Amino acid sequence: MKEGFSLCGHHRGIASGRSRSKSPLPAGEVLTPEFWIRKLPDPDGIILSEGEIAAYNLEVRRRLSGIVLDLASYPEEMAGEELKRLLEERKQPDRELYLGGRRLGAFFWEELSREMNLQGIREVNRVHYACTVRPTGIRAFPAAAMITERPEEREFDLFQETALDPAEPVIVLHESAGGEWFFVQASFSRGWVAAADLAVARSREAWLDYLESKSFLVVTGSRLRLGYNPCSPEVSELEFLMGSRIPLAAPEEIPEAVDNHSPAGNYVVKLPVRGKNGELAFKLALVPRVADVSEGYLSYTRAGIIRQAFKMLGERYSWGGRFNLRDCSAFVRDVYRSFGFQFPRNSREQELVPGKGVFFANAGEGERKRLLDRLLPGATLHMPGHVMLYLGRHRDEYYVIHAIAYYGDREKRNPDGTLAAVPVNEIAVTTLSLPRRASGQQLLAALTLGKQIER
Repeated sequence: MKEGFSLCGHHRGIASGRSRSKSPLPAGEVLTPEFWIRKLPDPDGIILSEGEIAAYNLEVRRRLSGIVLDLASYPEEMAGEELKRLLEERKQPDRELYLGGRRLGAFFWEELSREMNLQGIREVNRVHYACTVRPTGIRAFPAAAMITERPEEREFDLFQETALDPAEPVIVLHESAGGEWFFVQASFSRGWVAAADLAVARSREAWLDYLESKSFLVVTGSRLRLGYNPCSPEVSELEFLMGSRIPLAAPEEIPEAVDNHSPAGNYVVKLPVRGKNGELAFKLALVPRVADVSEGYLSYTRAGIIRQAFKMLGERYSWGGRFNLRDCSAFVRDVYRSFGFQFPRNSREQELVPGKGVFFANAGEGERKRLLDRLLPGATLHMPGHVMLYLGRHRDEYYVIHAIAYYGDREKRNPDGTLAAVPVNEIAVTTLSLPRRASGQQLLAALTLGKQIER
């Protein structure tokens, strides 16, 4: 998930392996996808077929049962005890937290507890089916307020779990006391979503028909923003992130004009919108054929992994998907969902997906480098609270691309002896010699696992 913030960092001072400044961040050709693709022996060879990826996803759901789900097979009812357990999964933090720079008091938590509406749980609870109608966040609790660990913090919202794209199917399990929040299950996460960001289907069949659309676009650029639409403001300038799956309209559904705009030269997509009473309805929208999208998922190749990752280079880091941006695990998940993979959201859970792994525990520096030499570019690299994508070796350095917030400054220390934090806050290419925030430990020394995503 968003765990990568505790160490993260950026780069721009090593050109072709030679230091240009005190910055440990690379520059030059290593910041291009072509540089790394040229090093591959078979860049366009298919790693897994579409059918093999479907089988892989079945194994992901088996290993991570309860975390990564097939929503189409979700039960239509839930026992009250189970629903209460899910609602109480996230415990009230046992440390001081802040809202707008002011410490939260007991009254805030009492109000939050009432809003969770535990008294509204029935012995047997029927679920409901919905789709997101705009980008939205999944929250740990039913509150939009930004809650922080430090009064001066402005970026890391501890209530933010993850983000959802428009047209994302979810299952509604519970409603808050005031009706402004729904507790939902998405395919990879659960938590509270603003009710106004969802359209609830009248029937499971209508929702399932949309969920299982066979013809769809996949966003293959870093993001896709629909054009301005004066006729249908509910779909105007909607933004989707890489890997989003957007159902296409059937040929018989396409009129001569969509909102006074000819569909010639466009893909016609079918988007969920809210009806007068918040019910699920659909509108057609246009995606220009020049957009960075694909009909169906991309072919899974090593060159493809690298190209997808570099499309996000330099974009701002954001904890838990706030501001429609990415943290370390969202970056990895978006790259891999472009090829049809169903990944969990959090970095500690991404370690558990199937693959060919190498283990770094108890290995010295030389052995760690030998293990890295066994991995191919595109492999995931893991350490506590963080995940990266491996690019390869260049001269005497090992390179990764990842979403990173800070690294440690070995020349400056805090009063407690820890290294001062140097902000990066972006998706960056770095070497594994980069020092971690606070401890100064190299990323190489912190590695616990490397994994090639294949069967």
